[in-house]
Amino acid sequence: MQTYIVQWQFPSMEASMKATKTFTDYVKEGSPYDSFEGFKVLNRVLNPQGANGWAIVQASDHSKIWQWCQPWSAGFGNEIEVTPVLTDEEFVAVTDQIETAA
Repeated sequence: MQTYIVQWQFPSMEASMKATKTFTDYVKEGSPYDSFEGFKVLNRVLNPQGANGWAIVQASDHSKIWQWCQPWSAGFGNEIEVTPVLTDEEFVAVTDQIETAA
C-alpha cells in the first residue's frame, strides 16, 4: 500500500465548530471507518485554531482516500489535499536502487 498525507481545511471556523460533536462522537466510537479493505489511518493530528488537520494514511489506491474523506467534505465542506509520500524504509530502498543503477 502507498502512504499519503491527507490535509483538510474547513471553509470557516463555524464549519469546524459544527463538525466538532460529529468528530468527537466518531473518535469515541473507535473511529470505525479509519480502517477498511485497502485503507488505514496510521495517525491523525488536529489544529482546532486553524480549522484544519492532517492524517498519515495507507491506501491501495487514491479512490480509497476519497471514500474516507467524502463524508467530511460533503457534510462540512472540507477542502482536501492529498500528497503521496515515502516512509523512511521506502526512501532508503529507492535511494539504494538509484545508486545501484547509476
